[in-house]
This record gives sequence, structure tokens and C-alpha cells, in this order.
Amino acid sequence: MFGRVNPRTAGMCALFLWAVLFLPPLRNWFEASMFRHMILQFPLLIAIGWILGRRIAHHPVTGRLQLANRWGATGLLIATATMTLWMLPSTLDSARLDILWDATKFLSVPLLAGSATSLSWYRCPPIARGVIHVEIVATFMRFGWAYLATDERLCLAYLLGDQQRTGTALCSIGAMWGVAAIWRPVFGPARGKEYYVT
Repeated sequence: MFGRVNPRTAGMCALFLWAVLFLPPLRNWFEASMFRHMILQFPLLIAIGWILGRRIAHHPVTGRLQLANRWGATGLLIATATMTLWMLPSTLDSARLDILWDATKFLSVPLLAGSATSLSWYRCPPIARGVIHVEIVATFMRFGWAYLATDERLCLAYLLGDQQRTGTALCSIGAMWGVAAIWRPVFGPARGKEYYVT
């Protein structure tokens, strides 16, 4: 996606967007709605981290850290744990109501979810990627169903209608992710052996 963009330029743009998203006007707009908080702000923060991860992929320090990231397992586990934590109602509430929690989110989601995934995905064997796709779909569906099916507010900072819209969106994204994940292997053109970095 960013192959034709200068890595330095992409990194600077990502850092600029990161700073702009944290400024109160835009941050408050995203976080005033549960839908915008989870469905818009989180993906933007992950994308920022992904770009920064590609920017530092060949740095000597990153190379040393990658010694503990064989097949990308460590980084992907960290990314999964980070996003699962921030999708919980209690932490989502804390991020909305407490600036220190929100600052922690702005640091951990790009770095521990976005960058960790960026540095780990291409080290992951293709079969393991399929398992990860299944878990991502299952996570979207679990959280979506929980937010959609309950008749009580799980997040004190958001209204029930907003919670249910978010649940519907999460289930829809899970379904679309599942279709996208199987489309290329099933319907895409045949390719040669796919290599990955160990």
C-alpha cells in the first residue's frame, strides 16, 4: 500500500496524524461516540503503528528485538492482548473519562498493536496467518454480539443505542473480514510458494 511512498515521508505523516488525533477537538469528537471510538479511532491508531513499524523494520535495535519474535509469535500475541484489553467496556470507559488512560491508549495501541503486527506479520507462516484471521473474526463477533445482545449499558460513558450500533458494526466487520480472508485463497489467482521471514 505504501510501497511507492518514501518511508521517511510516510513515517512523518504518521507521526503528524498521531499528534493531531490526540489534540482535544478531534480526540473528543471521536470519543464522544462509542461507534467512532472503536470503529474509526482504533483502526487509525493501528494504521499509524503499522506505518511506523515498517519505518523502523530495518533499524539495528529492531533487529535485536526481533530475535525474541521468531515467526512473529511474540509480537502478534502482544498485539492481540493489547486490542482485547482496549475493547473491554471498563477500559473503553476509562479511556473516555480519564486523560491518563487515554494517553496510555494512544501509546499502546499504535506501538503494541500496530507496530508489533507490522513487524510480525511477514514473519508469520501462512497457515498461522489463517488461524489469526479466524481469531480476529471470532473476536469481532464475540464483542459485537456482547454489545448488541445486552439490554444494559456496558459502558457508562455511552448510551445503549450507541452501544448496539457499535455491536452491529463489529459483527459486520467480522463477517467482511472473514470473506476477505478466504477470498484470495479460494477465488484469487494461483500463486507460487509464499515465503516468510523467520
